[in-house]
Amino acid sequence: MSTIKKMLLVVAACVVCFALVACKEENNTTNTTTTPTKGETAATPTPDAGTNVTPTPTEVLRDLKNLEVIVGDWWSGDDWKLPDTTAVEEANKEYQEAMMDKYHYTIKRKTICGWSDQGETCLNSIMANEPLADIMTFDYRFIAAFMAQDDPLFIDVAKLGEFDFTDEKWNKVCVDAMTLGGKTFGWGVGVEPRTGIFYNKDLVSQFLGADKADYPYELQASNEWTWDNFKKLAKDLTKDTNNDGQIDVYGITMQQSVFFEMAIVSNGHAMVQKDGNKYVSTLNSSEVIDDCNWAYSFWTENLTRRALEGEPWNYFEKMWTKQQSVMIPYDEYKAGEFNGDEKDADGNVIGKLCDFVYGFVCFPMGPNAKATGKGYIPVSRENIMVMPNCAAETAKANDVAFAYNIFTNKAPDVAEDKNAWKGSYESLFRDSKAVNETLDIMINKATPYQNPTYMVPGLWDNDNGIIQSRLLYNIDAEGQTPASLIESLNAEYQTALDSFAEKILK
Repeated sequence: MSTIKKMLLVVAACVVCFALVACKEENNTTNTTTTPTKGETAATPTPDAGTNVTPTPTEVLRDLKNLEVIVGDWWSGDDWKLPDTTAVEEANKEYQEAMMDKYHYTIKRKTICGWSDQGETCLNSIMANEPLADIMTFDYRFIAAFMAQDDPLFIDVAKLGEFDFTDEKWNKVCVDAMTLGGKTFGWGVGVEPRTGIFYNKDLVSQFLGADKADYPYELQASNEWTWDNFKKLAKDLTKDTNNDGQIDVYGITMQQSVFFEMAIVSNGHAMVQKDGNKYVSTLNSSEVIDDCNWAYSFWTENLTRRALEGEPWNYFEKMWTKQQSVMIPYDEYKAGEFNGDEKDADGNVIGKLCDFVYGFVCFPMGPNAKATGKGYIPVSRENIMVMPNCAAETAKANDVAFAYNIFTNKAPDVAEDKNAWKGSYESLFRDSKAVNETLDIMINKATPYQNPTYMVPGLWDNDNGIIQSRLLYNIDAEGQTPASLIESLNAEYQTALDSFAEKILK
């Protein structure tokens, strides 16, 4: 061997020894670790044999190999893109794009059905083993059609291990409702405020005085926005404005099924109790009947009215927008429509749909809810997310869930901002109190109630459901009272619950 080669080997050996000594000194002073982003995987550090050195772990990136994940719904269209109209949306968009680049996948929302046909179009696609999306979004009123099948059509996502359902980003009551027989078939993301009371501040000022425009907010803040005060307000706001003996403005108008359900929920009661592997009817309990009687009294006392001959099903909306009623129970998202333009039959803009100032408060609390400290109880009617249980989907289920888990994360800076949720609502409401007071209660301070009967086939079906169509819409029809209707339907109702429990809760 030449002298030059010998010298080079000596130099190389010295360099290696120097590097090992430096590494040992560094690890004896600082032991650093890399904390992966939620949904990522970090390598487990392996000690170097024969030394006390603990090397800094390196991140192991999950490669989804250009996986495309479609989240299907009935509103996003075919050209959906990550929203970026606000600073919060811009930050979230940058974060999501960075994650897609990092793990090699794409994810987007897409319309796969119409609202009214989701229970048919999507059901058929899953049963044909050709699902229209990797993750599907369903209105709570259609989920029962899928639960009626003999074999589960949705993957038990809990067993995948990709979702931590203790994380606050998930809707806990929705996850609980979709956890049946020890399996989690669906979930919800976040908390939407849902049903409150819109009220016409201009009419309240006109009928009760300018200093009363915020009166419902004042009652709400003092925890005195109760059934009694709510009903008294409805009486005070029901007016014969031209003294002709006919009511011109009603205190309230509403969709009947929503009002009766909220009466039960807002008093801390339920139509069913889940007892282990059984569903037990509480529909015919004295508490539920009393709640329905309270709601029924708004008709018997002429504080509201039913549809007149020839009026459409949503006549109550027009009553409110035309200022023929002062209050209307509705989900908060309706503010977007109320802020819009009124159009004629040809689609021409003829003015503002609601040319007045309105407020938004929680649904009032019932006497039992107040006495037991439950307070205001929003109803959780969340859209339910599921993964189709098809061979083509189960093979990639973990990767799809991994990507979707990141998709539901917020950018780090946004996640730390406790008021970031307000951004999307501040442009929706004309009254800042609606966001800063009412929505804050609904989202951050109240416990929403998810009605378990939504999942049971035959109970909330739009056309012939026992609860919605045959009970709540028929109270007062042909003189039927809540008690008489409930008595006539209770046996059939319990049978539906028993059949569901036998099939699902096993």
